[in-house]
Amino acid sequence: MTSTDTSGPAAATGTKAQVLRRLALWFVLLGAFIAFVTAVVLPLAAEATIRWLPRSAEVSLGRQAEAGLLRRLFDAGKMPNGVRICAYPPGLVALGKIFNGLNKGLPEDVNLRATVLQADFANAMAMPGDRVLIFSKLVEMTDHPNALAGVIAHELGHVISRDPLRALVERGSGSIMLRLMVGDRVGGKMDDLISQKLLIAANTRDMEHRADVIALDLMRQAGWDSTAFGGFFATLIQKHGNNADQPALFATHPATKDRMDYVLKAPKTGENMALSEREWADLKAICSQTVEPTVAEPAS
Repeated sequence: MTSTDTSGPAAATGTKAQVLRRLALWFVLLGAFIAFVTAVVLPLAAEATIRWLPRSAEVSLGRQAEAGLLRRLFDAGKMPNGVRICAYPPGLVALGKIFNGLNKGLPEDVNLRATVLQADFANAMAMPGDRVLIFSKLVEMTDHPNALAGVIAHELGHVISRDPLRALVERGSGSIMLRLMVGDRVGGKMDDLISQKLLIAANTRDMEHRADVIALDLMRQAGWDSTAFGGFFATLIQKHGNNADQPALFATHPATKDRMDYVLKAPKTGENMALSEREWADLKAICSQTVEPTVAEPAS
């Protein structure tokens, strides 16, 4: 009788091949699971959260996120004079006029608060809790009041759609949900996580397009010409393209040619200027006077 030896080199090679095949299959399945969670589960969780959570419940989350965000910006040297709120009174009046004009199109349950912060970068951010932060370099770099009004209207589009909360739930997943469920204090590390998500997260193409659609509608209801808004993005793209020195505005609000074309080709939204020349000059000087955050009043 002849016996077969299954303990030799050929058997060992076969075993290794089986292990490698199983590992490869495991990684494929893991990748498919992660893709499913990212593409299906988290967006569904975000939409469910938005339907379930009243806007008022976002306020605490937004305040904690804002504090962490400003702390990170200060630590990174983006706010060299510390956290200072721009508070030149005539400038605040001019900024309030823009928000009052755009408020005509806001839902009744939106309790908007807006602030201009002194910083050495250009950006504007919608935060959870109907909060809008405008960083001073954005005011400096815009050359037309309707361009700035369009950017602000775009941020209000994110507020109306509750995109800040949607983005946090999709990208922060369980940690953000825990904060929403248990309330204010669940630890500083989670506050840091939330602020980090807000600071580095770029809005999706769908979020940006939806916000642009809403922005144009808000400008139409205000009766303001949106041409300068489209021209603002055209100038940014022409000047900076994909260069590393492009404004921070591009990092969180990708200024694609599709966005520019949509705004420029949209039907005219109005004939009027958002501000007079005098009011625009006042707004441009809004950071000539600054105050501590605890002293300042919101612009809206």
